[in-house]
Amino acid sequence: MNNPGSMMIGWIALIAAGGGAYYLAKKEIDSRRRAQELARIRPTEKLEWWQKVQQYDQATANQTSSSSSSSGSNNRNTPP
Repeated sequence: MNNPGSMMIGWIALIAAGGGAYYLAKKEIDSRRRAQELARIRPTEKLEWWQKVQQYDQATANQTSSSSSSSGSNNRNTPP
């Protein structure tokens, strides 16, 4: 079972399957990115991780401030 020929065939099959899966996944991801760019959903500028965190924090702060101001008596930011 574990002679060098069968091990070589197994490794070649594993590498070929992995390479094929990588190729197909990369092709799908690239096509999805192109579609998002054409629909102007995907931002074109590349951001650092800390810039993405800042944008997320600002977006969540805006959502909580707008929901807390519209909720009236259910304001979570004020003590009871």
